[in-house]
Amino acid sequence: METPREELRQLIARRAFKNDSHFKTPSKIVDSYFDFLEISLKHKGVQLAGDLLHQEIKDLDICALGGPGHGILSIICRAAFLQKIGVFYIRESSKTVGDLHDPRWLESRIKEGDKVALAADVVLSGSLVVRAIEEVMQFGGQIMKIVILIDSQDGDGVEKIRRFLATNMMDIPVSVLFTREQILDR
Repeated sequence: METPREELRQLIARRAFKNDSHFKTPSKIVDSYFDFLEISLKHKGVQLAGDLLHQEIKDLDICALGGPGHGILSIICRAAFLQKIGVFYIRESSKTVGDLHDPRWLESRIKEGDKVALAADVVLSGSLVVRAIEEVMQFGGQIMKIVILIDSQDGDGVEKIRRFLATNMMDIPVSVLFTREQILDR
């Protein structure tokens, strides 16, 4: 019997990995990539990834879990539901509707001083995660852990995140669930 981790690895390899294609990332165009929406919009993917993410945060004293963009939101919601905590996310662009005096990049009910965790689906350059860290810091949240589901190993994104944290004297653990090599079984 396969473990949930192995089942998710196989699901990602089978459904989400796209080869001989073109995909625009925040920093470049790549010819192979992981389309995490193939996981995060399917019931089994939400269950498996959400449960594994929950395992990563279950011992943390946090009130919310969030991350950059919409691709991982269903996974975050599953893990947050299991943990009985709130959810937040970093918008890809500033909020364009609503209170004109309150434009936001971060959608949340967290408040200054709250302890939170961040999760990201696929990291290439690390720029979206760094931006999420900056937004949470500006909001006044205290990040207790960063969980990356897939390190694409197409760039040094995870290393850039760790350098950003070190440069800003932030002692935040960064956990990677899968690397590209592990998913493709190389």
